[in-house]
Amino acid sequence: KKKAAIVIDDEVYIFSSNTIYSKPLAVSKNGKLLLIKKCKKDWCKISSKRFKGWVKKESLWGLF
Repeated sequence: KKKAAIVIDDEVYIFSSNTIYSKPLAVSKNGKLLLIKKCKKDWCKISSKRFKGWVKKESLWGLF
């Protein structure tokens, strides 16, 4: 069983680590499905077909 979430904001940056001061790797659009690897207090480590990184929890909807 895998955990997944959908992006609910218009644009969400995927960062290399769990801080907004880290390097942004990609931008994900509204409605995109992301697989969740693990979550911390305000951040979730995600993966998509092309990218792996961290996204703020408040931008996601789904199972954490």
